[in-house]
Amino acid sequence: MPDQVITILTSGDFLSTISGNLDIMAGMFSRYFSGADNLRMVSIILMLLAFILFLFLIIILYVKSIISFLKSDQAKQNSDILFDESSSPSAHSSQDEELELERELERELERELEQARAEKEPVEQEQEQKKEEHRKEQQEKKKSEDKKKSQTKAINTERAKIASVDLDWKKGKINELDANKVMLDIESLQYQQSRKGLPELLGLIIDMVGRGVDDLKIAQTIMFRNQGQSTEDEILQVIDAIKDFIAMCLNDKFEQVRSAANNELPQDDEALYHLAKGDPSLSLVLIEALMDENINKGATLMQENKRDRLFGEVSNYACTFGTLASLSDVHLATGSFELAIELAPQNVNAWGRIADMYTKAESNNKAVWAYEHVLEVADAEIYPRQIANAEKMLSQFYYAQGNSLQAAGLYNNAKSYYDSIGINRRLDKKEVEIIEIIESRQNEDLEATIAKILQNSDLRQYSYA
Repeated sequence: MPDQVITILTSGDFLSTISGNLDIMAGMFSRYFSGADNLRMVSIILMLLAFILFLFLIIILYVKSIISFLKSDQAKQNSDILFDESSSPSAHSSQDEELELERELERELERELEQARAEKEPVEQEQEQKKEEHRKEQQEKKKSEDKKKSQTKAINTERAKIASVDLDWKKGKINELDANKVMLDIESLQYQQSRKGLPELLGLIIDMVGRGVDDLKIAQTIMFRNQGQSTEDEILQVIDAIKDFIAMCLNDKFEQVRSAANNELPQDDEALYHLAKGDPSLSLVLIEALMDENINKGATLMQENKRDRLFGEVSNYACTFGTLASLSDVHLATGSFELAIELAPQNVNAWGRIADMYTKAESNNKAVWAYEHVLEVADAEIYPRQIANAEKMLSQFYYAQGNSLQAAGLYNNAKSYYDSIGINRRLDKKEVEIIEIIESRQNEDLEATIAKILQNSDLRQYSYA
């Protein structure tokens, strides 16, 4: 229908028809208004009519252009549809290939997962088996412990029954008791090596020093009796501190301070006797008085080099004081080592000892800092022992933090040093028997041993001289 309308409207006769009609209308108006005087009005009306027709013509042309545009757009859409239909097989083919590739990747991933599960299952089974074995071992161990406890309880009960019996050891028989009724456990009669702390072993150290035993043999003996309660360096430090105190006594270091105190300070032999009994208090009083006198003296010195030498000597006294104090008071020992560092910051031994005190006080960050400082400033040829102790202790801290590789390296270095000096060597049977004899006579000969020590000029040498 729109095509027909446009065809009619765009025919060649359209303009002529309009022109004829206009002429007719003009004639009609001319006849109608021929008698009128106002021809001007007639011309205006005609012009308006002509303008309206012109607008009508423009509208018709605009409608025709819109219809043409719609027809061309429809034809384009039809061509696109045909093109899509012609190209769809390849598109479908491409999509199929992508889907097939995705399926293949999924199948490959599933195969890998199955393989991983297959590899993991034996490991998990092995771990479960180990856990089960460990659990069984724990159960067996617990049963064994329970059995041993019950046996021990029974033995103690039997012992309680015969506790009041008079044992005649000389004749080797038991009076007023039927031996057939007594059941003794063989294990209870076997010798068991007891562990002793360092304060209990001070007398043994002093006794062996008086006998002229070398430091390494003393250290091996103390390691044997101490049974790992103290570190190698701690034992060596205690031995050094005792010999340092003996050297101070032999060099009359306390005579001047004793005179200044009107003999209110203990005597050397008295302090050494108490030290052998595990009481370092009198020794600490003497060393403290000596330190105070030298600090006051150093404060008055004008020459810096002399003052530094004196303070360096006092720093060593403070190390001896701190090592003996550490046997009973860690905090007092810590203050002493801090004073040693304050007086002589280059005192490597003081840095190592204060790190040990921080470790005992569980101030781990401070301890690590002090041990690392030892490794930074210590000369390996002069301070191998301090370096070995720092490496051993740092290895424990690093291992606790999960740094196993660095910990293993430090531990191996320390172990190599201690193996080289032989401090951890096990004592043979003869040596153990000798130690037992010395310990059995230790208290009986103590006064004579101290008198012998205080007359031995060979012990005048300081360990830090």
